[in-house]
Amino acid sequence: MSDDEYVPPSHQSGDEAPGPSMGAARIRPLPRTTFRSVEYPGPMQRPDQILRLINQEDIDDTFNAPMSDMRQLELRYRPENRAAVPVRGNRVASQKVLVKITKKRRKGKPDHGVFTADVLGNIPQTVRFRSMADYQYTPAADSSVQTLCQALVDLDYDSILDYKVPVLHEEYFSPNPSNPDGTPPAISYRSLMELQPTPLASSRQLPHNFSYRMSANTVEEEVWDDDAQETKKRYVNRSRTQGWSVPAVGHGHPVPTEPEQNVRERLDRLDKRILGRLRELFEARPIWLRYALLTHFDEKDRYEILTNKLYLPAVAFTYGAGPYWKTLVRYGYDATTRPEAHKYQRVYVYLDVKRGRNNVLNNAADPEDDDESKRPSFWWEHEQDARVAQGLRPPLDPTKIHKFDGQILHRNKPDYQLIDITDPFIVKYIYDPTSMMDVCDHHTGWYRPVSFELIKALLRSRFADLRDTHEPPTEDSCNFILESYDRAIEESSAAGNGDKDAADAFMRRVVAHRRLPRDERG
Repeated sequence: MSDDEYVPPSHQSGDEAPGPSMGAARIRPLPRTTFRSVEYPGPMQRPDQILRLINQEDIDDTFNAPMSDMRQLELRYRPENRAAVPVRGNRVASQKVLVKITKKRRKGKPDHGVFTADVLGNIPQTVRFRSMADYQYTPAADSSVQTLCQALVDLDYDSILDYKVPVLHEEYFSPNPSNPDGTPPAISYRSLMELQPTPLASSRQLPHNFSYRMSANTVEEEVWDDDAQETKKRYVNRSRTQGWSVPAVGHGHPVPTEPEQNVRERLDRLDKRILGRLRELFEARPIWLRYALLTHFDEKDRYEILTNKLYLPAVAFTYGAGPYWKTLVRYGYDATTRPEAHKYQRVYVYLDVKRGRNNVLNNAADPEDDDESKRPSFWWEHEQDARVAQGLRPPLDPTKIHKFDGQILHRNKPDYQLIDITDPFIVKYIYDPTSMMDVCDHHTGWYRPVSFELIKALLRSRFADLRDTHEPPTEDSCNFILESYDRAIEESSAAGNGDKDAADAFMRRVVAHRRLPRDERG
């Protein structure tokens, strides 16, 4: 008898069975042979029976593929039926060993025999069938469409040529006959539409694991169902989180003078230092853009303000539309009734988005388009980091991303408040008294339409030149814009039109000039 054989104890007299052996098992080396395992979802007497349901080539391709390739093994119970959808199993990494158990027993002996366990090797990969079979149905074999599909599969040239579209009828289903024993069929009707099953009804495995777990604060309560006239149970989350957002008002609507009641009740939960700093900033300047406001805080405080949604509703409201759209405004400050609030207006422009060329629609295009379309995300930031490393520009300053001085950029997005534009070429038009109006327009604010479009055009032109050339724009770079502005005002005055018509004429000239190639703009 070998050392690894186990012999069951013989029957002994007495009520007590012998105790377990205290001897330690002998250490045996693990063979280096590796095996692959397929967990068949059903009883099986011989391993080779699985080859009737799974092709050997599919098994080899599945296990020989790298683990990064999410391979699936198809199990076909009815391979002869083209409409039968296979059951798909996933290949996963496993840490199992293959053990061979041999039972030896002599004939005519009442003992239980001798069991021998041998470790043959490890199993690093396993295919498991954990999902349900996909939805499937079998169409009628005698239908014309089924005959055509079979001819296509068999490449029956003559049958394909002889096929004729049958005459359609309006009978879409018929009752199924009774079973041979006279009992009604399980399915009362069968379809006559001759629909063919799709190659794959769904790629989603069922049941899908949503990893759903109820909250620890969920409790079970009883409720009365009026329809069923009985008591039912349901789960209720007692600690539902309440969202906080900055209150928004429309242009020209009354502005709130203090935070909402539910916000005031929770002010004691906020950091007094951060809340006090926010109030100081809004006292010094009543209107801010969010990212401009956050430049006055360090990284730790910015994270606290962004994660705790209660800080901003405690100090400001916002406008849902108009010239102060998405700005944070101090409670009680109505920018639409204060002419001095013109400098807090928001001005943003969209640069040309250069996409990949369509050779059919765009026969001639700027060669810069191809370069722009290949640029990855954050290309501008990566380009500036390279220029900083080469000593061509100072490092990006996160405290100046909200300012535009016409000399150097710290942010690749032309979205500013007028008070933060310090470029002398644009400032003189921002504070020009002749550009103002007596009322606040819901589009251009306190500025005349043509004057506001001039400010936007100048900002757009100088921002784009500074971004593309890395050099401050010259005084002559906006000559065409200024000439178009003067010409639009003169023509509007001569025709007796208003500022809106002048603004439209001005923008038509600027846009047409901008669409010209760069070397033809002059």
